[in-house]
Amino acid sequence: MKTLKYLLLIPGIFLMIQSCEDQGDTRFPEFQEAANVRIQVSQDYSFLDASDITNAKFVYSVFSENKNIEYVIISAEYYNFENDTTYGKREIKRYTQADFDANDGSIFDEEFTAQFLAEEFGLPNGANDLGGGDLFNFDNLTKLTNGMQFPDTILAETPYETVNVTPNILLSAATTSFTATFFTFVGCPSTLEGTYTTVTNAQSTDDCCPDPVVVESEVTITRTGPVNYQLTNFAAGTYSYWYCSSYDLCEDTFNGLGADLLDICGNVQLAAGYWGSNGTGTVDPVTGVITISWGNVFGDAGVTVYTPK
Repeated sequence: MKTLKYLLLIPGIFLMIQSCEDQGDTRFPEFQEAANVRIQVSQDYSFLDASDITNAKFVYSVFSENKNIEYVIISAEYYNFENDTTYGKREIKRYTQADFDANDGSIFDEEFTAQFLAEEFGLPNGANDLGGGDLFNFDNLTKLTNGMQFPDTILAETPYETVNVTPNILLSAATTSFTATFFTFVGCPSTLEGTYTTVTNAQSTDDCCPDPVVVESEVTITRTGPVNYQLTNFAAGTYSYWYCSSYDLCEDTFNGLGADLLDICGNVQLAAGYWGSNGTGTVDPVTGVITISWGNVFGDAGVTVYTPK
């Protein structure tokens, strides 16, 4: 483990000196200034548009109130979705205090084009080698002129390493003072919002029932991100099945639970909560019909078809 590298705060208050000593001689220790480097991603260019990949770009702005920055290094790691391959981290951008001073601490609209990122990772055909689902994970390493580095691990009084950027700073997007990581991906404009009727045909995978289960319902799909959606407001659906002990045809109602949907250039993935979770499928570009196949959920496997109303 690393030895204690940095003392972020010098402890407390000096003890009171003897009463005969001038109280004006008592001094408080000074705080060491931490790094303030905040990165904000543009909502208009948060992902690389696969439908126009040669002109696609990712845009962000970076802010700092520091006056003692030695450098800010933005590094990236690239994941190729099609080949399931990760390309190792490399430096792609560096800032110094002079860059922040020249822009009054606010450097707006920095761009990483798809072509630039592809070249940085040595893709032979440049941006044309990028595909839907590819991911770029960025991290920020900041060093101050006093030698302090953020993020970094330090050894406190306990035998455990800890990060010198606290979790509330890392995860509080609205008020963060230091952005440690951010990302972009290759995607396509997605417009799946709306109300859908659904028909699910499921087959037992646990030898419960001899015939398929059919569930008809209705669901609302709401956008939560550029290609992210949530399924809510399920209507009680007709649930036709064979009762296992007597094999009599019955009907019941089924209320779906919330679920998350991801759309990467017409390839969709459903996760969390709904019958059919962890399923994958496609979106018909003409009709907008979503078809998702899934397997072995609650002892069933099947296909759900979502048809726009």
